[in-house]
Amino acid sequence: MIYRLSVMRQLVRLLPALIGVLLFVLVGAASLAALLHHMDMSQWKGYLQDAYLWRIIRFSLWQALLSSVLSLLIAIPVASCLSHREFKGKRVLLQLFAVSMVVPTIVAILGIVVVYGRSGWLADGLGIHVPLYGLLGILLAHVFFNMPLAVRLLIQGYDLIPSGQWRLASQLGFSRETSFRLIEWPYIKKVLPGAFVLIFMLCFSSFSVVLSLGGGPKSSTLEVAIYQALRFDFDLDKASFLSLLQVAICTLVATLIYKVAPKNQQDVSLLRTQCYFVKDTRVARCFDGFIMTLALLLVLPPFVAIFDPIFSAQFLPTLLAPATWQALWVSLKIALPAAMLSVLLGGCFGVLARMAMGRGWWDFLPSKLEHLGNMILMVPGLVLATGLFLLLRSLGFGLQSSYWVVVWVNAVMALPFVLRVLMPVLYQQERRYRNVYSSLGIYGWSRFKIEWSLIRSSVAQALGYALLLSLGDMGVIALFGSQGLVSLPLYLFQLVGSYRLEEGACVAVILISLCLILFYLATRVIGGKSDVRD
Repeated sequence: MIYRLSVMRQLVRLLPALIGVLLFVLVGAASLAALLHHMDMSQWKGYLQDAYLWRIIRFSLWQALLSSVLSLLIAIPVASCLSHREFKGKRVLLQLFAVSMVVPTIVAILGIVVVYGRSGWLADGLGIHVPLYGLLGILLAHVFFNMPLAVRLLIQGYDLIPSGQWRLASQLGFSRETSFRLIEWPYIKKVLPGAFVLIFMLCFSSFSVVLSLGGGPKSSTLEVAIYQALRFDFDLDKASFLSLLQVAICTLVATLIYKVAPKNQQDVSLLRTQCYFVKDTRVARCFDGFIMTLALLLVLPPFVAIFDPIFSAQFLPTLLAPATWQALWVSLKIALPAAMLSVLLGGCFGVLARMAMGRGWWDFLPSKLEHLGNMILMVPGLVLATGLFLLLRSLGFGLQSSYWVVVWVNAVMALPFVLRVLMPVLYQQERRYRNVYSSLGIYGWSRFKIEWSLIRSSVAQALGYALLLSLGDMGVIALFGSQGLVSLPLYLFQLVGSYRLEEGACVAVILISLCLILFYLATRVIGGKSDVRD
């Protein structure tokens, strides 16, 4: 009887988190069901016999595989260098990597075009002409976004290495090569499968990059084909078929990778590892210098190029234009509630996952919940938004529901990034203090107030990422954008599409400046001055 009462109390405490996770699952399932309800499966056989479809699938897989492998090949030595060496500007570089992961896609593309385009910096300064529109341009953009993401994930892997191993390596006089082979690699390879799957799904479902730099039908992907089927043809049958195909491919790839991946477990006793210095050599210094220069050349020039129009005569008129301020207001109106909703959903997932840790039969739940949150990357945001819109329309809501559709889809599409930040710190607090909280009877709000100072920097970083992702969204807003719902990315895309390139470049400066300001406010106001998360 006492055991049943204890279980009931725990369920009551977990009720808000359960409601949040169930809402996520039910809305997603209902939107997909609404989409499937409006389609005719009899046409699917004809789609499978379309040679163009298989060419799109091959290119989608090829560019995603190349992008993932290139990002990880560069990220591994960069993460090793950052873990071993201290230098001026290291913290600034890490912050730059953090922002470049979630910088608005259309802004980054504009910066890449300024650097590598036909009349870009490379062509004018060095006479080097890069075939930007095609596979090479897609790879450049994907590495720009995903290499910093891979570095951040790998650095988390370095945090799993016990200090005792570094101390022993230092005492034995290990070189960088030996320490990498014997100490670093066994922990890196535990992080690599998850990082590969995440980057692969991001690249496979890439929309804005391929739409802008693909250069035509030859370099199209499934996500672009889904957008064309919905936006131009409103062919729900074809869009549903392509969506299910994309989900199936991503699920198959993720299943195969996780089947062979070693289990990643964190040492309960670790607070913060101390990396002792190992034997340094001239070869190691030269290699570190080369790889860091390569990383900077890939990430820094597009950022600098973005801010170049701030000195032009067109910048001030563009900044003061009513259309710019209207688009800015729409962006804020979408991004702020979407980011807060995404962090709230991430908290629901985290609370349920950590409460199930080490509880016998429920111990399988944490990894399943993480996979559930990451599964949203397999479902195209365009399709999720279309299904949700059709569901709301069938319930009597018309075009006025478009705003809420955009907010919800932005929130759930940012959820995997939020979970990446929140889950480790929530697990860590649960491992360390579960018995203390249980023995003292500290639960719910009382526990949150105690833990807030320990998790606030992670919450702030998660909110910052969600804000930037929502501000930079162009997929869903491109589908539902109307005269009264034009965000800054969509306004920028419209300007570039109408060959008003100078105004578009100025809007890009405004958008990236807004992103940096909001990211700084989120990490400082919520994270506090003590936020030193690197």
